[in-house]
Parts: sequence; C-alpha cells; structure tokens
Amino acid sequence: MANLARLKDLVREFEEKYRGSELEPFIFVDEYIFGCKEPWPMVTTTHKGVYGIFSNNDLLYVGKVTGKTRVICHRMNDYFKIPEDFSYEGPKDNWSQEPTHFVAWGVPDDSFFEASSLEEFLIEKLKNELPDNTRK
Repeated sequence: MANLARLKDLVREFEEKYRGSELEPFIFVDEYIFGCKEPWPMVTTTHKGVYGIFSNNDLLYVGKVTGKTRVICHRMNDYFKIPEDFSYEGPKDNWSQEPTHFVAWGVPDDSFFEASSLEEFLIEKLKNELPDNTRK
C-alpha cells in the first residue's frame, strides 16, 4: 500500500514533469487528523485541489474537488461526520480501514483544472495500491 512519502514523491514528479516553472506552486496541506477539534486548514476552505485519505500510514483514497462552489473541506464533509466543533463521528460509508487523517494540495485558483490532471496521474500511478478508489 502507498504511504505519504510515495504520494508526495508523485506530486513532486507531476509538478516537475508536467507543469511550467513559472506557474504558482501547489499548496500542501499537512496531515489533518480527524477529530482533532481544530478548524479546517485555511487552504481546504478556500481552494480546489487533490487530497489523500489515510488510515495511519496507509493511503486509502485519492480524490479531487473542482466544482464551482466546492472546496476541499466540502469533500471531507461528504465522506465523514464532522460536527461544527470539529469532533469526529466516523465515516459516512464503509472503508477498507478506519480513516484517520487526510493531506491535500490546493491548486492555484487560475488553474483549478489542474486538480483533475493531478488526480488522474496519481490514480494511474497508484492504481494497484488504492483499496478504496475501486470500491463502489
């Protein structure tokens, strides 16, 4: 199964191979632990992007958000029961392992469409290591 180091390496590879050096870099959001009772990181409330959901060290899922009015934290609220106090009441659906945290990369506002490319790249590279990207 993939881990955070592998995910970071692949994002770095994507940035180096497929993005122009003059482009604004992706904004990394470090581990946000479910139930930490801390507000969402600022980037997740303002940017579209790509995220990885983990169970401890294991990467379970890679996803993206590019909708007109939706940002990264909206996707987390789609998957998990997170009350206004940022406590954690668990996942809304079944996962192969209990999700513990997520990381994310916010994409520049002017190139929100890069989230789709990055997600496709990551899923292709990790297709045999993402147990929950294949579930329906």
